[in-house]
Amino acid sequence: MKAVGAICAFMLCGLGSIQAAQSQYLDQNQGQNGQFAAQNGGQAFAPPSQPANSAPATNAAQLKQWFSRYDQVRKQAQMTAGEKDRADNILSQGLSIFIAGPNKVQAQKLLTGLVSKYQVAIGQMKGLPLYPETSKLHRGYYQYFSDARTLFSDYLLVQNDLMAKDPRTGKRVMPQLMERKNNLENLERQIKQLDGELRSQYGIARYNG
Repeated sequence: MKAVGAICAFMLCGLGSIQAAQSQYLDQNQGQNGQFAAQNGGQAFAPPSQPANSAPATNAAQLKQWFSRYDQVRKQAQMTAGEKDRADNILSQGLSIFIAGPNKVQAQKLLTGLVSKYQVAIGQMKGLPLYPETSKLHRGYYQYFSDARTLFSDYLLVQNDLMAKDPRTGKRVMPQLMERKNNLENLERQIKQLDGELRSQYGIARYNG
């Protein structure tokens, strides 16, 4: 996921946007474990409405298993070494990726693959059990994967139409890039910090990815 920032930096040239991820799944799970719903636009995610001590504590074995499955979700969503190399190469090509030719085709292939990765990660996060101890981290990474998927989907959209507009607002996608990109990076920093704190608190091994 480190390469996400690199691709976002390229988009500062004027391409893409992150539409706020709206999730029916999150809405359906309200009340099961507090308000498990991500806020729009990559803003800081709200804590569960119910305090952790209002529900029975999750046992250590269940938490360990949760982190094991969650780590697998993160790993599958990361770029491979080959994808990172291709991304770096694409970033060095500048505006040539918007002109019909091999660079544009490579960029489309890479971005389509990333959208697919994040879509899979979203589905896998839905499959994780909801525990009070990990609900905020769970919600945070769900939002991150949703926002990242939308980012790269929008980038593909703009690659085909530089004047593309957000169908919800009627505004052009391109000028919204800076704020959306910053929101995504801020969200990633928050959830990575939370991840480390929870691992330390519950004696979970550091994420190796």
